[in-house]
Amino acid sequence: MYPVAFGFFDSETTDNWTWFFEQLQRAIGNPPFLALSSDACKGQEKAVKNVFPRAEHRECFWHLMQNFIKKFQGPVYGNMYPVARTFTENRFEHYMNKILDTTPEVASWLKKNHNLLWMRCRFLEEIKCDFITNNLAEVFNNWVKDIKDLPIAELADTLRSKMMQLYAKQRKIGERLQDTMLPIVVRQLQAMTRCCNHLRVVEGGNHVAEVTEVTNEHEVLRHAVNLTKHKCSCREWQVLGKPWPHALAVITTTRNPVMADYLHPYYSVYNFRLAYAGIIQPLTDKFQWPKVNLGFRLLPPMTKRSVGRQRKNRIPGCLEKKGRTKGLWQITCNSCGGKGHRESGPKCPNNGTKKKRKSRAKIGRPLGDASSRTPKRQKVARNDSNTASPGPTTRRQLALSNDGGEGTSQQVATPRRSPRNKAAKKLTPRKGNK
Repeated sequence: MYPVAFGFFDSETTDNWTWFFEQLQRAIGNPPFLALSSDACKGQEKAVKNVFPRAEHRECFWHLMQNFIKKFQGPVYGNMYPVARTFTENRFEHYMNKILDTTPEVASWLKKNHNLLWMRCRFLEEIKCDFITNNLAEVFNNWVKDIKDLPIAELADTLRSKMMQLYAKQRKIGERLQDTMLPIVVRQLQAMTRCCNHLRVVEGGNHVAEVTEVTNEHEVLRHAVNLTKHKCSCREWQVLGKPWPHALAVITTTRNPVMADYLHPYYSVYNFRLAYAGIIQPLTDKFQWPKVNLGFRLLPPMTKRSVGRQRKNRIPGCLEKKGRTKGLWQITCNSCGGKGHRESGPKCPNNGTKKKRKSRAKIGRPLGDASSRTPKRQKVARNDSNTASPGPTTRRQLALSNDGGEGTSQQVATPRRSPRNKAAKKLTPRKGNK
């Protein structure tokens, strides 16, 4: 990640993006080969056309697929990735025709909603960048995630400090490098040479060869490689600026190859040092800045009305206690001045002994003999039906039965069994006692 510029605005509109790109143009000028990658923001697309009309405007393929899956499902989702990753136009048409044979409406949807560059086969070879996603932007977001909640002034100063540290660190690394090309790129290419066993090389002389991909003993594709011109028919070498499997397979057939000779100057140590040669000057805190009369007063931006019903209640402060306020206020005793009790309460020390709480009165009729109770009218009315019902007589029916036609009922108590007289336990003397 190489940070160049950063800015702040309230929303992603065409005016805000135009202002940002104008400031960026003042910093970097108008490079002949410039690529700008975005997430298909409409305001950004118009701003790029106005400020950088000759720049290559790319679209993040990940954001494209997030919209694609909402419209199309099934195998067509997985078939889109080879379309975006291939470097040649003929392979692009080959994979695209497979998609259109099953889902022909994909072509019109892409043309209407995603007309920017998202396929590698149409990237300019002079830019030397094959990124189809905005992963670098996510790296920057992860780099500044801990300081995003700062105010704008402190946030800008912290970003400047982090960039100053990054430039100083990379500058020290560049001073220690002794080779002509970056060692990390050379080691990457040396590791890739171990993955060329499936490639068959036929040399043609004068650093020209044919490379055939062999899969399960069947020839799949054949490419032409020219080591002198740094070209391969797969276009990976031209787009990346470094040899990839086909070219590496030919390079390994030469005697004592030097990987640095086949790299683009973009990967040189000289350009790495030149990128971090600029020094971000240190800055004092804002309390030591000189006071300047700008002639106007800068006001905060106007806020937009939020969607939905407007708030009526006041927003409590961070130091205020939230929730119910009941129980937070305590009464004061007029006698002792204590909190949480009254003058006549038992907790007051000036009120004498602690008063006993009155016992609650017993509510309800006292329980008496079941035989003296008068049955309810409903139970008496059901007397005949209960006695006439077949089956054994229950205790409840006996309790509700009326003796002699009078309005009282007597409960027949079942006789209790008398306890059996247990035999006395026979005590035997111990053997030792005589």
